[in-house]
Amino acid sequence: MAAAVDTNVLIRFLTGDDPSQAAIAAERISQGFLLLPTVLVETEWVLRASYDWPREQIEAAFRDIVDLPEAIGVPAGMDWVLDHFSAGADFSDMMHLAMAGDADAFLTFDRQIGKRLGDSSPVAVITLI
Repeated sequence: MAAAVDTNVLIRFLTGDDPSQAAIAAERISQGFLLLPTVLVETEWVLRASYDWPREQIEAAFRDIVDLPEAIGVPAGMDWVLDHFSAGADFSDMMHLAMAGDADAFLTFDRQIGKRLGDSSPVAVITLI
C-alpha cells in the first residue's frame, strides 16, 4: 500500500511555491500515493482561498492529479465531481454527494444543491426547508 499524502504535500506538488519541498513532494508522489477525499476537499479550499486559483485552474490540476498512474484510491465519481465543479457547483458539496452513494438520500438545508443537479446526483438530494 502507498502512503497517503497530506494537503500540504499536494499543495507543494501543485504550486511549486517552495521549490525544495515541491521536489520532495514530486519524488514521493512518483512512488505512488493514496489520494484521500478529505485531502482533495481541503486542497480545493486552500488553492481557492489562499492562492487565489480560479476554478478552471483547480479543475485542470485535479484532473491531472486523479489521472496520474501513481494515484491510488482516487475517490469514485471524480469525473462527475469535476464536471459539476467546472459548471459552477461547490466542490465540497459535490464530493459529499459522490461519497454518499450508499445512502438513501443526502439531507441539506442548501436549496441550490438539488436545483443545480436535478436528477444527475448519485444520491437523492432532500432539501429540508
